[in-house]
Order: sequence, then structure tokens, then C-alpha cells
Amino acid sequence: MNHRGKVRIGFTTGSSATAAAKAGVLFLVRGERPKRVGIPCPEGHVRLVVRLESLEAETLPTGSPSVRVTVRKQAGDDPDATHDAVISARVHLEPWPRPEVVIRGGNGVGVVTRPGLPVSVGQAAINPGPLRQIQRAVLETLEQLGCTARVHVLVEVPRGEELAAKTLNSRLGIIGGISILGTRGTVKAFSHAAWKETIIQCLDVARAEGLDAVALSTGGRGQRFLEAALPRLPKTAFIQAGDHPGFAMRQAALRGMRKVIWGGFWGKLVKMAQGRPQTHARLFAVDLPDLANLAASVGVEPDAAEKIARGNTAREALDILRGTDHLAAAMREVLFRALGHCRVWGRPRRSLRGSLGDRSSVDVELILLDYDGQVLHRAEYRGSNSTESRPPSA
Repeated sequence: MNHRGKVRIGFTTGSSATAAAKAGVLFLVRGERPKRVGIPCPEGHVRLVVRLESLEAETLPTGSPSVRVTVRKQAGDDPDATHDAVISARVHLEPWPRPEVVIRGGNGVGVVTRPGLPVSVGQAAINPGPLRQIQRAVLETLEQLGCTARVHVLVEVPRGEELAAKTLNSRLGIIGGISILGTRGTVKAFSHAAWKETIIQCLDVARAEGLDAVALSTGGRGQRFLEAALPRLPKTAFIQAGDHPGFAMRQAALRGMRKVIWGGFWGKLVKMAQGRPQTHARLFAVDLPDLANLAASVGVEPDAAEKIARGNTAREALDILRGTDHLAAAMREVLFRALGHCRVWGRPRRSLRGSLGDRSSVDVELILLDYDGQVLHRAEYRGSNSTESRPPSA
């Protein structure tokens, strides 16, 4: 569903920091004081125009010029804890034989203290997507200006520690501030109701084009990985179902889909295996003790199972399982249980065409994706009541 003209699309904390960093370079090299700057998104060719709030020239203790640029982060029509937060970048240049960018986190940016996140323990909680985004924007700006330098960017959030109290950061082991996030660069203004409406419309389009199989994913990155794994499916078959696996299964079955393929990352599929038809992190966290019991049931040693139970995230649990001899068995069991719940979610009493729904008519395939897009495992349930599970090589 296209919401252009109806709702506002926001931008991430990563885009905020990127815009501030680029403006800092423009000021230090050319003396420019732009009111807005255009920046790249972390992936693809999409660009944003971001408004700046302030620009203040400063001087380092060494006497070198510096600048502090602030941006007020906007979440569009779906505000979150960081909506309207001030994100700043303190920028200074150092003579250097080649273009280079050094990015650090300062006041109000959290520090990672527990494993299981995409940022290493002890590092500022600036995710890989925003790091790439800032680097790309700064390097392309240096090139456009014909400047060679090492650019130092210190990202700060004045009320970061206060804002972090409204997030899951403390539970994840991120202390002292918020995380700088954004895999896409923009914030889609989707309420749960709007996302469900989008799922329905996409399913209706697929049926209208004569498709009887769809491939569902939680978001854009998962969809790209799933498209690579299923090159024969038409583009219309790929639908971003967000955090609504139960709803999407039910609606697909109601529309007479013969097969539903789910492509997802470990954390979401574990939640599905634990019977969560809605997987949003704010509503449901992964039950790590339950996952530990599952691991123990397939032979994982007690000490490893205990580490999973006391772990920080599902991603950390996966890393623990990789260190055992039972990773394949654990993945197989997670997918097997998730298939069982998908079968329950996809049991409409009556299809939209008026006929009674066949409880075993919808085939379901689950594809477990690694965070780099590799297919880790696949499992399939067929309407004939046969269930099979296979590694990606099958």
C-alpha cells in the first residue's frame, strides 16, 4: 500500500547523525552553513534531504577548528522514543594522505556491554548500517570538495540516557544512552493496523495476478535475501509481513493460497516456534529459558543450555549453538515447532470464496536465513500431512 500524501515518512537516528556529519564537513572545508543537506541511505540508491537545526563553530584544545551540528530526529506519523530527539555530530579534520572517516560515540550514545548484538562489547552502540551511511556521506562529500583528510565524527545525543530508559537498551546490555540505528535510513509510518491492511492488499494483488504461492518476510532486508533464495518466484509473490506471522498466515489461507513460504531470521522464527503470532520486540521478547529447554531436548550439553537461558539475545543463543555439535538439530526443532504453529494460524473456517477451508490445504515452507543472507535451514509441511526438514544443500 502506498501512503504517499497520507502519512509522513520519518528518518532514523543514523540519518540524523549522517546529515550532521556531512554539514560539519561542508562548514570546515568551504565555510558553508546549509539549512538542509542531501544524504545517502545505508543501502541502495535512495537519498534523503534532512533539515539541520543548528551549527556552532568550536575550537579544540589543540587550537584546531571544530564544529558541532545538530539535527532533530523525526519519526514521521509513527513516533517512537527518539522522535524529536536532538542528534549531534562534532566534526574536525586532520591532515591525512587519503580520505578516511573515524566515527565514535560520545555523550548520550550507549555502550554495548553484553554479547549478541551487531556491535562488539565495549563499542559505542552505533549499528553497522549507520556507520556505513556516515562513512559514505562523508567520503562522497570530500570527493566532491576535492579534499583529502581524516574526518573525525563524534556522535552525541544530549538527552540520550534519559531517552534510553524508554527503550529496551538496558535489557540488551546497552548502557549510558540510546543506540544509533537504521538499516534503511527512513522510518516507515506504519501502525499495526496499517501494516495488516498492507498485507491484505498485497495478498489480493497476488491472487489477482493468478498466484497461489507467496513468500513472506519481516522486512526489506529479509525480502532481498528471500528473493535471492527463490529466483523463480515473481516479484509480486514477495510480501513484507512485518511482525504479523499469524495474521499473514490466516489471510493467505483465506485467499486460497496453496503455499506460503516464510523467510526469516533466527530471532523471529524462534518466537514463531514459541507460538507468538505477533513478534514485535516491544510486545514479546524471545523466551530464552524455553529456547534453552529446546536445545537440551536435542542433546545440547547442560552448560551450553544454561548459557542460552542466561543469555542476552536470540542472536547470542545462536552463537552459543554454533559452538556445539547440535546446531543443525536445534535449527530443525525450531523450524518444526514453528511449522506447527503456522498450520494452526492458517486454518480459516471458511475461505473468501465461500467454501469450507481445508485444515490441511496450505503448504508451508520455512527458510531460516543467517544475518548475511545465507540459507541455514529449510523445513516444509505439505497438506498431505507429511513434514520434512532439510539443510540448504537439499
